[in-house]
Order: sequence, then structure tokens, then C-alpha cells
Amino acid sequence: MKKSIIMGTAGHIDHGKSSLVRALTGKDPDRLKEEQEKGITIELGYAGLELDSALVSFVDVPGHEKLVKTMIAGSVGFDAVLFCVDGREGIMPQTREHFNILKTIGIKHAVAVLTKADKCTASELEASENAVRELFKDSGITAEAVLAVSIYNDASIENLKNAISECARKTTPKTQNRCYVLRTDRVFAVKGHGTVVTGTSLFGKIGVENTVYNLRTGQKARIKSIQVHDKPAEKSVAGQRTALNLPDFSTDDVKKGDIISENGKITDTNGIYAIVKAFDGCTDAELIRHNKTYSLVIGSETFEGRIIFYDEKILKASAEAICFIKLDKPAVVFFNEPFVIRGASPLHSIAGGRVLGLEQTYPDRRNSHEIILHMSRYDYDEAIREIMRVYRCGFVMSEPIQFSGLFRNELAGKLAQLNIVNYYGFLIDSRMIDSFAESSIQELKDKGVLSVNGLKLDCSLPEQVRSDIVNRIIETARRMGYIFDGNMLKQNKKDPFEEESLSVLAAMKQEPNLSNAQLLSEKTGLPEEKVGKCLQYLCNRSMARKVEGNVFISMELINSFVERAETEARKSGEIDLNRMKEHFDLPRKLLIPLMEQLDKTGLFINKSNKRVLKYK
Repeated sequence: MKKSIIMGTAGHIDHGKSSLVRALTGKDPDRLKEEQEKGITIELGYAGLELDSALVSFVDVPGHEKLVKTMIAGSVGFDAVLFCVDGREGIMPQTREHFNILKTIGIKHAVAVLTKADKCTASELEASENAVRELFKDSGITAEAVLAVSIYNDASIENLKNAISECARKTTPKTQNRCYVLRTDRVFAVKGHGTVVTGTSLFGKIGVENTVYNLRTGQKARIKSIQVHDKPAEKSVAGQRTALNLPDFSTDDVKKGDIISENGKITDTNGIYAIVKAFDGCTDAELIRHNKTYSLVIGSETFEGRIIFYDEKILKASAEAICFIKLDKPAVVFFNEPFVIRGASPLHSIAGGRVLGLEQTYPDRRNSHEIILHMSRYDYDEAIREIMRVYRCGFVMSEPIQFSGLFRNELAGKLAQLNIVNYYGFLIDSRMIDSFAESSIQELKDKGVLSVNGLKLDCSLPEQVRSDIVNRIIETARRMGYIFDGNMLKQNKKDPFEEESLSVLAAMKQEPNLSNAQLLSEKTGLPEEKVGKCLQYLCNRSMARKVEGNVFISMELINSFVERAETEARKSGEIDLNRMKEHFDLPRKLLIPLMEQLDKTGLFINKSNKRVLKYK
């Protein structure tokens, strides 16, 4: 399968970007009547070209200064750029502004084109070429070729196609190891098919019949069909121009700029942590000042953002700094997502930045500076260590795609390596868990008795974390010879019928169908009334549980059932009674209450008798 890349155009207005794409592809990217009449691009235009090395989708962006926001929206997702400079006029203001934006979004490869070569003198072409090479010098963007091209000269167009093909070979494919994300740039209806959204697939992969969410509204839809580069396809992967047919949505349910993703847990935020770099050549009046409000373009949305620096009062030209930006409305952003800051008078781009964290992820803004600094350097080990130092009582992590540049499995490995326990998105240092348990055990030693219900911890913790600590305390205490009597840990003084109770428990473990006092009485030979008291004794000590009516189940079976349910739900997305029956040869009178026990753990959501994990 050929590589697919997105190649954007960039350059000053009327420097021949759209004409060049039309000459390369035979398709007019100016799709609006107004654009064709005026001869300029207002909206984003799209056209495709198949080369030996790749399928190239061109995204033609406007060059007019009032339409730079549209250019910024289109540039997210570019793999490479067709950088257009009129051979006669040379580099102009929007040429530099586009170039600064390309540096901000991390473009590494470009083909530079001196357009309208048929109208240029040799000296004009030479001067423009020298200016272009100087612009690219030490910029971080490689001009794979600098070519003089005329759209009326077939040979020069063929040379350009060859240069684009070589450039495409050098691009790096986008990752498919993340959840699928597409940022919408067009929404329309097709008769007989319903709503269609188009955009660039930024992350992951998706297939026909999969379910996706509009992250702005939370609504979900089934993908009826997919087109990639204007052709029907079974799936779309990161880096492809994609159209998704979503008949469950109306055209009013989706708008330009909405993010479509298979992960409905991705959240919006009212503030972002970021690193910001001022563009070269900013005047004193254009310098970014602490605690002032500026326009930000993130994706295809514009926000007003108050920029709060940690150390700087004024950000000088070419300088960069860590900051927090308070937004005027919610935004859905991803780790390392680029954005552009625009000055007001006149309206033009003055700085670029990268998103490094969400406001709600790091609520202690004052003490999160070092965390964000490590994140800006992709030093995740030190960032996580600093997180655990600042948020010693635990930390609610955002979705992995919003938290760091690590894939989900890489992040899980990193946390394990650093001895961080992950309770479904709540992170806490394992040493803190050990510390809580050790202090409680010391209290038990000092007093000889400990109430686990009245356990005093110096942190407010989620119930599943607290339960884990209690279980650790109980296990440690039992190894030390203490017993768990009701909600109390105390010295080992057996109740008169403890041995009988344990024999009842052994019978329950051996034959789970023995789930009431009558059956257990017949099995153990104990009087039914005494078995009833034994069952109550076991329940008081969290060794068994009464699940409904007179049905009792050992905690060992319940815990095993929950553990297997969690494993199967992670594997297949959901579980039901029939799925669990494959693993537990039990009658429905036990399976049904066991399924209901899943709802009480806080780990599962019951959707029409199918259980899905609350946190993945």
C-alpha cells in the first residue's frame, strides 16, 4: 500500500498556489464560486495526485492576510509543504507569516517553487532563489528542492512532480498507535446517504461500522462508509484526507472545527499550559506581555487567551517561555498540539506555541512550573516524578493523548517502572500507599486493635484506593497473627464457632452451588440454624457476601469474577452474562447476582445488561 501524505501550499496572496495545484492535479482547488471570480482562495481547497512514491493530497490555503486563520486551520496535519514565491516579487509579508506558522506546527520538509517563471528575468529568479534559500537556512525546515516553474511549461511541471515524489519519500508516517482523531473542516449532506464530514485524520485509524463521537457535543454515530483521497475505503489512517459518512448525525450536529474521535473520554479545557516562542522580527509593540490577552488559533478555532508567564514580564523576539493561558471558551486540545498567537493592530501572527497540559490536570498552577518544563523537553521520567512530588495525595490523569507524547502502553510501562500505581486514571506513588499501610499497622501494634472503617489517612483518596490500602493492612495484619473480626483487626482470639464457620466457607468454595443455609447444612452436617449464624459471621468478616434473598457467595468467588470481567471487558469492550458463563460454570441464580456485583464495584457501567468499563 502506497504511503499517503498531506502536502499543503503556503505563500503570499496571488503567488500562484492554486494555479500550481491545478496544473499538478487537473483539479481546481478553488471550490467556491466567489473564489473563482476573485481569483483568490477563501476556504481550504483540496486536490489529489498519485505519484510513484505516495498518494499526495494537496491542501490549498489562502494567502490573504485577513484569511490567515483559515491557513492555520488547514496547516494542522501537513506532512510537507509546497512553498510558493512569485519569482518576480520575491518574499512578501504573508510569505514570512506562513513560514513562521509552518515552523510552529513542526513542518520538516518542503519543496520551494519560484512561480510564474515564464514572466521572470534571470536576475529576478536568481534574487528570489537566494532569498528563499536564506529564509530556509537554519529554520529547521529542509527545502528538498528550489525550482523555477511555469504552469504553461509541461517539463517544469514534470520536474516539480519528481521533486514532490522525492520529498514524499522523506516524510515520516503519522502514528496509528493512538486513538482515532479527525478535525472537521467541511460538513455537508449527500442525498440518500446523510451527513458527511471531511478532514485530515490526525491520529490512529478507524474503520467502517466503528463508532465515533463528536467531542463538542458528546453525541455518537456509526460510520456507514469512508472515502480516502476521493475513493471508497474500508478504513482511514492518520495522515489521510478522509470523508466519513455519519448518517446518525444531522448537518446541524457537526460544525467546522469539531473533533471526531473514537475516544469519547477526551475532554475539553478552559485553560492550557504551554511553551510559547515569539516570532523573529517582532517590534517592541508586538512583544507578548505577561497577563495580557491575545488571540489564539488552535486547529480551526479562535480563542481569546490571557497569557500568564512564570518568569517573564515581556517575551522578546525569538525567545520562548513556559506559561499558562486562560481561554475565553472551552477547547479540545492534545499534547504537543501547535497553536498560533496573533497580535491585534494590525492583525497578524506574532508567536507560536505547543500545548503541554490541561488546566484541570494540574490545578496547582503555581507549583506546576517544573512539571511543564520537563514536559516541554519530553523528559517524562522527571515530569512524572515532579507530579508525584507536587501532588503527593494523588493525581487525576487526563487521557493519554492529552497527557503526554507517550502511547497508552508506553505510559503504562513508564508508570510501572517508576512505581506509580494507576487506579483507572488516578495516579499515586506506591510508596504513599505503603506509608499509609505502615502507619496503620504501627497503630495496630501500639493499641492491639484497629478499626478499618475509622481508618484515618492524611489524604482524601478515591474509594478504590482506600479499599486497596485497607486490604493491604488486613493481609499484613493476618500474616502477623491478627484476625479480622467484623470491621476490627484484633489479636487472635477465636470465637467458639470459628472453626465451624471456616468449614462452611470451605464448602462454599468447593461447591459454589451450595449458596444457602439449607444446602450447606446438608453438606457440612451442621444444624441449619447454626449454618445461618456461620454465614453471618463470614459476612461480617468480609469472607462471604449475601447477594440477594438467602443466596450467599464467597468473597473469593466474587473477587475472581470481578477480575475476569475486567480482563474480558478490556479485551472485547463489553461483557454480558453469556460471556461470563464461558468462564464460570455456574447456574443463572448465581451468575445474575454476580453480574449485579459488578455494578457495585464502581468499575463498570450497565448498558442494557451489557457491562463496559467506566475507566479504560
